[in-house]
Amino acid sequence: MNRLFVTLLLSLPILAHAVDLENGKKQARSCALCHGHYGQGTPGPASPRLAGTPAGYMIKQIEAYIKGERINPRMVVTSSLHSISEDDIDDIAAYYESVNLDRINPILNNIPLWPGDAARGKELYDECKSCHRKTGMGKSRKGIPALALQYPRYLFRQIKMFQWDKRVHDDDPEDEIFDELSDNDIEALLAHISTLAPNNKK
Repeated sequence: MNRLFVTLLLSLPILAHAVDLENGKKQARSCALCHGHYGQGTPGPASPRLAGTPAGYMIKQIEAYIKGERINPRMVVTSSLHSISEDDIDDIAAYYESVNLDRINPILNNIPLWPGDAARGKELYDECKSCHRKTGMGKSRKGIPALALQYPRYLFRQIKMFQWDKRVHDDDPEDEIFDELSDNDIEALLAHISTLAPNNKK
């Protein structure tokens, strides 16, 4: 074999784990107990939509639960997070990112409109669109989730968690973007975000 070719091969980075979507689907069965068969979630505050979530973002959140940086003992036990491997986590995240609810059943992709002052919410959203985009669809390649595809009641709870310092927003413990928001402001923000959902733009 050509010496130069061998040298080039040895200089290449070791390939990362090749994701296994079938394994991810299998491992995700325990998640389905709360998040639904396809990861569609529920409209309440506790079981968000996982389908279509950027894999990088999901991996980061799973690891936060395992490390105790996010707290939900019931979920950690039910999903056996402490007993799954890093490869399994990669596979689960890749599987959920691959799920297209519109292709499975468009009804599963519906996000309810949220009551509130959507015009005021649009003004407040100016602080969010640099990351989550004007459309609310996030940036998958950068692991930024699509707010427009998430249930408003869940988003309300998470914003309160940021305010209570129970979660860290944007990997920045000093982030104060939500600190001055009243509950009415949050309701308005969510009212605008819910109008960005594809089913509410038809």
